[in-house]
Amino acid sequence: ISTAKRASAASVTAIVPYYPYARQSHQSDRARMPIAGADVARLMEAMGVDRVLSVDLHCPQIQGFFGPRTPVDNLDGAPAAVDYFHAKDLMNPAVVSPDAAGVARAKLFMEGLKVSSDVPHRAVCTKIGDHVTLVGDVDGCDVIIVDDLIDSGTTLTEAADLCHSRGARRVFG
Repeated sequence: ISTAKRASAASVTAIVPYYPYARQSHQSDRARMPIAGADVARLMEAMGVDRVLSVDLHCPQIQGFFGPRTPVDNLDGAPAAVDYFHAKDLMNPAVVSPDAAGVARAKLFMEGLKVSSDVPHRAVCTKIGDHVTLVGDVDGCDVIIVDDLIDSGTTLTEAADLCHSRGARRVFG
């Protein structure tokens, strides 16, 4: 951003496919925790960004971290992924959310696949303590695990392992 501005760019659009510190978007129950997601927005604006383009922001409030002169376009990555999975010749597809918070996202993804209404496969993994549970049937299904962001990959791996152990034919994450 700085280099473009110093080179007299008329405008600068920051393309940010993965927004840094997206999970740190609000105060936690503990007092005086930083809201690092807001700090990233302030840094980009201070450097002179004119517009921000991101994909699947972790939460919509991130758009509000930027001032009114810096529009934020949050693109939905699902259409590209749906096209990819249409080419995969899926058999008995099931869409799985690795946690309860992502159920709505998984439902929208399933609708985007336009799978026959005779195959209403949706499932969700829930984790209580160290125990992961699968709600729904994935036996004989090609499973697509849909999540908004992956940090360590632990949640995705646990969900994939559980789907395999419950008879999933193939698992995509």
